[in-house]
Amino acid sequence: MELSPAAKRDLKKLPNDVQREILFTHLPVIKDDPYFTGVPLHGTLKGERCYHFGRKPEYRIVYLIEDGLITVTIIGTREGVYKRAKRHRRR
Repeated sequence: MELSPAAKRDLKKLPNDVQREILFTHLPVIKDDPYFTGVPLHGTLKGERCYHFGRKPEYRIVYLIEDGLITVTIIGTREGVYKRAKRHRRR
């Protein structure tokens, strides 16, 4: 599993407790079974998956699976994370 440069920047912007929760709880869950834990995305983000967690605010981890390698592309709150993922995908 690897984090894209954008995902690393996103992670640094989050509160410390959320960073720890992502690194030690949620990323291992995704790594253990990436197809079961994430919801497939549609439209321009087809092929990527999204893992949801948290309440007020809700967080999303958007990731891509290619040749068995899981790449986390975007991490953030629900608001605006999909728009950022679409912009990131165009690059």
